[in-house]
This record gives sequence, C-alpha cells and structure tokens, in this order.
Amino acid sequence: MLIKNSKTDICSNRFGGDGDVIIEHYLDEKLLNDSVVMYAKVTLKPGCNLGYHQHTGNSETIVVLQGTAEYNDNGTPMLLHPGDTVHCPSGESHSIGNAKDAAEDLLLQALVIKC
Repeated sequence: MLIKNSKTDICSNRFGGDGDVIIEHYLDEKLLNDSVVMYAKVTLKPGCNLGYHQHTGNSETIVVLQGTAEYNDNGTPMLLHPGDTVHCPSGESHSIGNAKDAAEDLLLQALVIKC
C-alpha cells in the first residue's frame, strides 16, 4: 500500500520546550488500529527542543537520523549521534533537543506505541 497523504504538524513549545517541532507523520493511528500513537520524522531546528515529559500508557523509541541530540533520560543528560537509538518506557521521562549553536537541523525518527 503506497501512502501518499501523510500529514505534517508544526507544534510550538511542545511539552514546554522551545521553538517549533516539525512532525512529518508516516502513518496515522487509524491505519494501525490505534495501537501506534505516532510514527514520524521529527525535525528540531537549532535551539528547539521537546520539553521534559513523562510517558504514561505509551512508550517512545527515537532514532537519531541527523545531527547531535541533547537528550535527558530521567534526569541523566547525554549526547546522541546519528544511528543512536533510545527508548522511554511508560512511567519514565525524557526530553530531547538541538543545541542553539548547532550547524544543522536535528532529524529524528520517533515511534510511540500504546502499552
């Protein structure tokens, strides 16, 4: 099945973060019987981030496609690079962002699944 009508959302200050988050959805929830909340490419321009938030009733897996991510895993900061994968299970918290002085956009692949 070729999917041609993907949706793009631009979310300002998502989860209390800074700047705009561009979410290019690969699939919508209805296509996967509402088991997948989001499967998308996420773009964070320099200085933009998703604020620290907790996952409840779902988990998120993120793959870094381009750039260096500033990631907070339950209070532990770390840098992620292209090819790195992180997982935030239900009940845990995280944030992710692109440094203000970054030379390029941060591109991520994100999969959020209901638990």
